Amino acid sequence: MPNGRCLILKRLPGFNKSFMPLIAFKPGFQPNFVLFILIRPTVFCSMTEVNIESNHIDLEAIDDDTTNFSDNEHVPVEHINFELEQFSKLQGLYRKITVFNDTHCYLSIKNKHQRKFKYRIDISHLDPRPFRNRVKQWKWLYACLAFLGLDISLYFAGWLDTFSINFLGLFIAFLVAAVMSALAFFYYSRDRIFFRSQYGKSELIELINKNPDKARFRSFISQFIMQIKKSKTIKNLSESKLLTRELKELRRLKDENAIPEDSYEAAKKLIFSHKSFGASE
Repeated sequence: MPNGRCLILKRLPGFNKSFMPLIAFKPGFQPNFVLFILIRPTVFCSMTEVNIESNHIDLEAIDDDTTNFSDNEHVPVEHINFELEQFSKLQGLYRKITVFNDTHCYLSIKNKHQRKFKYRIDISHLDPRPFRNRVKQWKWLYACLAFLGLDISLYFAGWLDTFSINFLGLFIAFLVAAVMSALAFFYYSRDRIFFRSQYGKSELIELINKNPDKARFRSFISQFIMQIKKSKTIKNLSESKLLTRELKELRRLKDENAIPEDSYEAAKKLIFSHKSFGASE
């Protein structure tokens, strides 16, 4: 091996098949103990595929429509137009949006450590123009690179040539900090697509961009935009009636805890200030 360095990667008996022990050493290096770092291989394939067993997401009740769900109008599902399911293991998030009866949709959401909740939206009150909110937590990525740089410096400076508990502990601490910073970068970064109400601009639908994949997500968004426009044509209401019904819809969603109070109040002010609100037919 170049420079007398070698890396041994070997699975030891008794370990779970999804894990591998990683041993790195240099010839002539005689530590008093052997350090095994258990690495899940899927971490290197995709950072979004990290799955921590102790924080397993319970999805058994995903199809339970009674979980944190109330719909005073009790709109029956006559037919389903199309659906989209999204799942992020890293963030512990499950979403499912179901468009039905041409003019309505259900949004089911389950977060890690929270119960699933579900609510219904009349999509004729949505603005067909989605907007994107993308936030990258670059500070965590920079921190990851900094810790990796410190580890590389320790290695090539030869400080690990002679066994030392202090230097080895420092090396491992920097490595762990780098991994945690990388996970934090992916966890706190956001790339979301929102659909808002037409006049009140209240955020009613939030979707993870390019999830489950780019092609299916784009196909769903195109269908959904067309369905919103179609639902407005089906209702065929004047602007004044649309404003009144949107306010009623937002009040229902607020009462069902689907949107927060401050979002409803802000939307109500925008609707009240619209020139067509309360206009005679």
